[in-house]
Amino acid sequence: MFQLPSNSESSKVRTNSKFLRQFTFWTFLLAMISYSCKEKHQDVKVIYWHQGQETVLSSNLSGFMDLIKTSEYLLLTADDMLKLIVDPELIQKIKKEESAIEIIYSKPVELTSNYDKDTIHPDRLLIPLSGEFVGGGENPQAVIFHGYPAYSAGPYTNSEGIGKLKRILLKMGIK
Repeated sequence: MFQLPSNSESSKVRTNSKFLRQFTFWTFLLAMISYSCKEKHQDVKVIYWHQGQETVLSSNLSGFMDLIKTSEYLLLTADDMLKLIVDPELIQKIKKEESAIEIIYSKPVELTSNYDKDTIHPDRLLIPLSGEFVGGGENPQAVIFHGYPAYSAGPYTNSEGIGKLKRILLKMGIK
């Protein structure tokens, strides 16, 4: 014969049901966040420039995502901006004569700098690792050029410097 669950059993069923709904919700949310992060960095090309030599870094390399995230972090936490007109000749000069990291996204990404709270939608970032846009000292400032479809005026600067980028590259076997 069929028996109705007691109050304590009924309470357990409700608690388990509530837990299952919460678990499903959080699993779904985490899956969406994970998908969003993967989507944002899908088909990203990272190039290491050294005196005109172009080296496309493989996404399979350990440190690849760290390089992208650190570059974006430098822009997001920028503490100043250069009043500088950026033309194609300047960008070519950096690539040809210095060392730099260039990140090219398959489509524009949305980034908001803490410096001016301005939201930008670049499809590329360029961070010189040597030359006139890198200050002196142990951890020289980072200058972050950005643009869509070409690099634009007013690159951001970050006094946290390029030290972390250089350490990541070193771990990747790039000196």
